[in-house]
Amino acid sequence: MNFSVDPSYIIVYVVIFFSIPVIFFSYRNFYKKSGFNYLIIIRILLIGFLIILFLNPIIKIKKEKTKILPWHIYIDKSLSLNYYKQPSYTSYVKSISNFIDRLKKKKIDFEMYSFGSQLNTLDDITQIKTDANSTNIGLVFDNLNAGYEKNIAGAVIFTDGQVNQGPLLYKFSNYDELPIHIIGIGDTIPMLDVSIHSVDIPPITVKGKEVNIEATITSVGNLKERVNVTLFDDNNKLIGSKIIKITGKESQENVRFQIKPNRIGENSYLIKCSALSDEINIQNNQQKIVMHVMKDQYNIALITGAPNYNTRLLKEHLSRTKNNRIDHFVYIKDQFIPPMKVFWEKKYEVIIFDNNPVRNNYEKWNSLLRIFTKKLISHNSSLLIIPGPEITINSINKYLRIIDTESEEIMSKDKSEYKWGFTSQWSNDFSFNDSKFVNNNFESLPPQIPAFQLVKSDNEARNNFAEYKQMNKPNPLLILGEKKSIRYGIWNSVNLASLKYKLLDTKNSFVIDNTLNRIFSWLMKKSGSQEYVFRSDKNYYQQGQEVLLSGRSLNYNEDVIHEGTVELFYKDKLIGSKPLFLDINKNEYKSRFWAPKPGKIEYLVKINMGLDSYQVSKGTFEVQESHIELNRIFLNKEKLENISSASGGQFRYWGNHESLLDEMSMIERTENYLAKYTMRYNYLIISTIFLLLTIEWLLRRRMGLM
Repeated sequence: MNFSVDPSYIIVYVVIFFSIPVIFFSYRNFYKKSGFNYLIIIRILLIGFLIILFLNPIIKIKKEKTKILPWHIYIDKSLSLNYYKQPSYTSYVKSISNFIDRLKKKKIDFEMYSFGSQLNTLDDITQIKTDANSTNIGLVFDNLNAGYEKNIAGAVIFTDGQVNQGPLLYKFSNYDELPIHIIGIGDTIPMLDVSIHSVDIPPITVKGKEVNIEATITSVGNLKERVNVTLFDDNNKLIGSKIIKITGKESQENVRFQIKPNRIGENSYLIKCSALSDEINIQNNQQKIVMHVMKDQYNIALITGAPNYNTRLLKEHLSRTKNNRIDHFVYIKDQFIPPMKVFWEKKYEVIIFDNNPVRNNYEKWNSLLRIFTKKLISHNSSLLIIPGPEITINSINKYLRIIDTESEEIMSKDKSEYKWGFTSQWSNDFSFNDSKFVNNNFESLPPQIPAFQLVKSDNEARNNFAEYKQMNKPNPLLILGEKKSIRYGIWNSVNLASLKYKLLDTKNSFVIDNTLNRIFSWLMKKSGSQEYVFRSDKNYYQQGQEVLLSGRSLNYNEDVIHEGTVELFYKDKLIGSKPLFLDINKNEYKSRFWAPKPGKIEYLVKINMGLDSYQVSKGTFEVQESHIELNRIFLNKEKLENISSASGGQFRYWGNHESLLDEMSMIERTENYLAKYTMRYNYLIISTIFLLLTIEWLLRRRMGLM
């Protein structure tokens, strides 16, 4: 026992020292008088108790207590357990239930958990379902580490040791904090399986540049086989084929293909691995991969029917980009200079009609309509129409019908300047990556004069990216769309150049250049349907397999750093939302999540800016009926034995699991602790003081002192 007082009350000690003789000499003459001696005794007792409160003495006493340590029981509920001959699901549940009952009879305290992709407490073993799509044994060790300070007797784990999520088993082979007993479930002979573990391909490349596609082939089981790995393009044309030797036992073999993409835009490939005769799962033997291809040089044809203010603006803007090669055809004195023969023979990524066809040449162009359409399709070219003052309805309508659009004449009284604005379609697809666009409402943009009234096509929905305001009939200013493989655009104004010159030295001076950059990048297929390129690392996944979604912007603005979400849909119904993060070092957006239910999953990528969220990309991937758990169905005996041995525990096969009960017993631990008693907060002393005050009051009243 230890006794201490508060050293901070030095003044109290001094007062007490001088108070004792004062009290003695003050009351010594009254002590022998009848009744007064009791009052003096009570007063002395009160002063004594008050002194105790002031001094705040603390009494510390060492004590001991005995604590019963619980065992932690962890039960695997992964889907792979259903594919072993022994035990069956019924036998699995019943045997563990008997094991638990015998623990109770031995009066062994325990806590029970189930684990798969999540760790959950388990009150009733009969309620467990072996349906977890993946197994993360790291959750077990996280739980053990969290409870280690609370004192745990040990752990018992029922599992086959097949981990496909979280840390691998070898990372726990040196765990020695407490004994871990493991009941191994299943057969030690693996079932045969060959799978495409991963495919490494750059998300973006340049046309004609050699690209390496590296695939990692994983094999499980006791085997030595030769398998054929083949690569196909999106037309199912064989590109490459290689034969490799696989040796099983979770070995990995790398296969490399080298290709030269010759088509710009999105290119998809299918890589396949031949199946084994006794293979349990062949759905993981193929993967679809996607790569976006850009050109190192873009050929652009600028066809001017009559020179105008827009002509110089377009040519100067396109010339600023080094990899743009521009052929400018100008109609002068009933002929084009240079001759159009060059145009018909050469392949162009973008063809621009600048104030063309006009009154003087539209009959010639009408006769060339079929040839021009064939050139667009065969060369996979994009078409941009920018009208001018000389364009008429008759001269342009046949070319507008190529893209399922028509025009009507605007009444002369309506041919005036109108205010306009970008639509939400523009905000979602293009303006997001430019903070100037997002933070501006563009109320002061110069008005535009519409060239004609565009009529919506009945065949295909139209994407309006900018619209006129306060016109009698809705009329788009900017249309961008895609018909089959042909991308097209229309700027429905005769005074595009006025935007450039009227905005000089204003806060919106950037608008025309940034807008044209977005439009031409999209027409040149430097990006997909939007200016962001996102893709999943595979196109086919098994249930419970990790999905990696990555992407980046082709027009990255370093002033803007964003995070966002990935929304997952199944049959147009939202099934989940996952976080999206920006890796600043690689300038890549990434999101990781587990493949959900089987079927076609659509994803929408939304990136946040301030309080608003913008959709910047979308895509799909397939989740197969097979589960990631089925890739490895065997008892991982060696690694489980290493864990149990290092921790001081025992390993048992399923058929001998009840013998483990002999290794388990009720464990008690004696703990020393220090009991502290603070007198100032002792209710007995406080109550005694009040009692003495009451007695004193009664005595004084009885003696007539009140």
